[in-house]
Amino acid sequence: MAILTGNNGVVKVADADGTLTSLAAVRSFSIEMSSDTIETTTMGTDARTYVKGLSSFSGTAEIYWDDAEFPTADGSGELAGINPTLEPVGHAAYAIELYLNDTANKFSGNIIITGSTVNSSMDGMVEASISFQGSGQLAYAAS
Repeated sequence: MAILTGNNGVVKVADADGTLTSLAAVRSFSIEMSSDTIETTTMGTDARTYVKGLSSFSGTAEIYWDDAEFPTADGSGELAGINPTLEPVGHAAYAIELYLNDTANKFSGNIIITGSTVNSSMDGMVEASISFQGSGQLAYAAS
């Protein structure tokens, strides 16, 4: 098993026609996977017992703002669905693929954008942060 570096990671999000498009200038991304537990403890036992319940995933992506990706009111740009000024946050589910390093080691699933933040400072780059909630299962494939 190889230890991976993240410098070649890629985030792809489906655009309006469903085509997966790479986000330019990704700084980082994170995915959190979790599962509910359901208690099955009965009277007369000394230790709690559980079974697996529903699973879910959520995450964030940190990027530099790029006008070519985030369209203006005229509809130009590639990723209209993740620009909350054109479409309400949480409007629809989009396909996403998160590559840990180039084209190997990929997480994929469907997401709903739950938040978007744009940060601008006088001594830095304009950055954006996108948060999302998974809808359905998160798949993982290693090549």
